[in-house]
Amino acid sequence: MRYFVIFLVVLASIIFSFYFIDKSVVFFIEEQHINKSIVLKSLSATPNIILPILAVYVILFIFIVKKFMHNKLFQMFFCATLSVVLAAQIKDILKYLFGRYWADTWFNNNPSLLVNNVYGFQFFQKANSSFPSGHTTVTFAFCTVCLLYYPKYKYLFIIPMITVCIGQIGMHYHFVSDVIAGGFLGYAVAKTLTYYLTSAQFQKLIPFKSN
Repeated sequence: MRYFVIFLVVLASIIFSFYFIDKSVVFFIEEQHINKSIVLKSLSATPNIILPILAVYVILFIFIVKKFMHNKLFQMFFCATLSVVLAAQIKDILKYLFGRYWADTWFNNNPSLLVNNVYGFQFFQKANSSFPSGHTTVTFAFCTVCLLYYPKYKYLFIIPMITVCIGQIGMHYHFVSDVIAGGFLGYAVAKTLTYYLTSAQFQKLIPFKSN
């Protein structure tokens, strides 16, 4: 029931943002030239750090799994990798399903609010894929797993979750509602996978035990 309520709150936030916040934020950022900031561009690129780390883990997996399968950090990266991959796949499906116009034009003259004055959804159009934010999805999927495994260092993982949202919105890469949706998607996938991968039933199949 708790998670259903959270879903409803997120859904309401997305709808409210779509109708009352998204366009205003984009126009404000454009007027103030906020998207020219190099700092914001750096903040928006958090997955560029996360993905190479996970790629190295995947490459080394078959060589270290027997030795480190009982290690908590190893298990965390295992869960984080699955979460990122699954969340990214769902994100791609949603992008195609909703076909949302972008805030700005980035590639192949994609239609956008700032350049073409178009706003909304064109369902099942791959060229229009602003919703949800992929960078936010990946960041939240990874950092949520880290937070669940190491809650003592929660602020270390919450900070990149916040900064990627600021960067994506501030650089016109995404609307506010895109970021809300991407954040929730990454969180929900990571939370669900972590729950099942650490459950007693899964432990019987694969004897992972945290140090």
